[in-house]
Amino acid sequence: MRRLVLTVAVVLLLPPSAQAESIFAGPVSDARLAVAADGTPTVAYVSGGVLSIARRTLGSWPAQTVALPGSDVEIDGVSIVNDGETLVLARDRNGTWLALVTETAQGLRVHLIHPDAPKDLIGPSGLALDHHGRAVLAYALWVPSHATYLRLVREDARGRLVTSRITRGGFPSTPTPAGAAPVVLASGALRVVETYLPAAIEWRPIPNNDWLGQFLHGTALGVPTGRVGVAANGSAVFAAWTEDYPTLGPPGVMLAVHKHHVFNGLALQNAIFAALALTPHGAELAANRCVADNVCGALVAGTELDGIVADYAADATGGRQVLLVDATGLAWYRSPAPLAVHVTLGAVEGQLAGRVDGASGGSVAVYRENAGGSRTLVATVPLAPDGTFTATDPTLGPAAPAAYRAVWTDPATSIPYASLFPQPSG
Repeated sequence: MRRLVLTVAVVLLLPPSAQAESIFAGPVSDARLAVAADGTPTVAYVSGGVLSIARRTLGSWPAQTVALPGSDVEIDGVSIVNDGETLVLARDRNGTWLALVTETAQGLRVHLIHPDAPKDLIGPSGLALDHHGRAVLAYALWVPSHATYLRLVREDARGRLVTSRITRGGFPSTPTPAGAAPVVLASGALRVVETYLPAAIEWRPIPNNDWLGQFLHGTALGVPTGRVGVAANGSAVFAAWTEDYPTLGPPGVMLAVHKHHVFNGLALQNAIFAALALTPHGAELAANRCVADNVCGALVAGTELDGIVADYAADATGGRQVLLVDATGLAWYRSPAPLAVHVTLGAVEGQLAGRVDGASGGSVAVYRENAGGSRTLVATVPLAPDGTFTATDPTLGPAAPAAYRAVWTDPATSIPYASLFPQPSG
């Protein structure tokens, strides 16, 4: 479970990265982003067992709050209905309850779902909206015998939640709780992706109230862990999740695509899944990577950022929206175009040297990163006309640092582009 909460565990140890639109100044156990059709972002976050839903309004983030029955909470989904109402799916990380939180005129309403028996657990779940704007939930119930029961929960026309089964007979058997998430295709058809040890299955409904499964992935070496992200483009289903490798090394991010055929592969090595976004150019992933304990950074669509990425989305105008957590708390950033700045950092003849591609002018802050998460500013150096920079570390003592980090902050968007040295493997 350590790796499942890594993105939350390190956030308080990272220093502030840039001036951005602050949403919450304080520690969060999880945060997620949803973008309306007009590009307006809504952020759901949990701190101290209190769920807040904040919608950007004229550059500020007023929030509604509601208490949840626990403090170690993850957010498994956020959706915005056509009328602007926000739905949030939250889960106790220990698997003892699932909560659908609905935004109403009277405030936030919480509907709790509990396991069938005291020792049963609910695995990471998912939320979608059908073509009527009604909630669709999927989760897998895990019992101590290792049997699982995949369930679908749908909101009916009267607002009631109706539960039905997808799998029966305890299939599949797995020693750890399974993850699940629904997705609605452009045609209105429903699919549910389930991840478990040692595979991933896409389920689709068939006649006679039954379901048919298509394997997306399977390996005896990996263990799917945490939340599974799903999205659809036409009839194609995309799924991404963290795959742990207990006997081989660090975890990675697996990506699977199913249309007429199934394609899958390890998209990111040494990374923990954070978000999956579909764009006109294809799927883009957000993840977090570490070089040492609490020395981590964000990898968003192939670009490194300073901080921990909580979520990432593409909006209808081609912009990219990023939710980052650092020592100041939770902040939102937007780029009007795909992220196109890349920072590199290395060592040359005893000096730290690097380059910022896609930037013109400005300066780079170079930090010495220490194991445990503290950092020291080594130097702030200007970019040369060709985008290169060099710096030395006058504070270097007998103990070598865990890493160095270079940060270039975009003056237009405040997005903190960064590079760690040494780089995470993979």
